[in-house]
Amino acid sequence: MLYPTAQAYSDIRFRQPATVFTIDPAAALIPQQVAVFPLASDQKLGEINGPVTIAAKWISTIQRRIEQSVPDVLVANLDDGGWLDSDIATYAISFFNATSDVLPISEPYLYTASNGDLVAEFAGRHGKLTNVIGKTAVNSFAIVDGQIVKTTLKFPLDNIEEARQELMQLTSQL
Repeated sequence: MLYPTAQAYSDIRFRQPATVFTIDPAAALIPQQVAVFPLASDQKLGEINGPVTIAAKWISTIQRRIEQSVPDVLVANLDDGGWLDSDIATYAISFFNATSDVLPISEPYLYTASNGDLVAEFAGRHGKLTNVIGKTAVNSFAIVDGQIVKTTLKFPLDNIEEARQELMQLTSQL
């Protein structure tokens, strides 16, 4: 029977590479769009005050979809119903960034209402949460075991903690 010994391990040698590889930086940097609303979890450790919320997994996907639903300024026909108003998109992104950790963990189903508001539907174990995001407020409706519960959050969301508490009361029942 063979046993490993210190002698067997001391035979390993480390060598310097024969060639040194260098990585050249790109000739020109491509400008990238940076998220307009940074998440609390994106802050540097020295800047964090108190507990930090961790954004939901779906936040970047939803943010991208909302941003892609806003027309370019060059698009002439905005009244065809396929585009989202830029103000509503801004409010929606700020709402989701502020509250994604208290909303259900499932990715929401997004669509535009006939009046141009953004609708986000979440599925829960005991019911469904629907958020209608308009230019002045977010109306949240939860249907929990056949009961309807409603809350309205006015824009701008001056007291984020109060808005989060209201949504937590709704989502805790789902």
